[in-house]
Amino acid sequence: MMVKFKKELIRQLRVAIAAAIGFVIAFSWRNFVFELTKNWVKAISTMTNTNFINFTSSMLITIIGVILIIISSKILE
Repeated sequence: MMVKFKKELIRQLRVAIAAAIGFVIAFSWRNFVFELTKNWVKAISTMTNTNFINFTSSMLITIIGVILIIISSKILE
């Protein structure tokens, strides 16, 4: 019983560490991705309102993220 608990604890710690490192990596890329998306939205849109551009960029990043999550969950099934 204790051996099984210890193995599971180690497994969960590995997952937590990997998630934390992944979060740091994602956070470091955040500004680059957001600025790139904002520039793209500015290029294809006639709107100059900063709030509209930020909202549209955030929505686009969210949609792409959800699509990537769906695709990866189907692949890893």
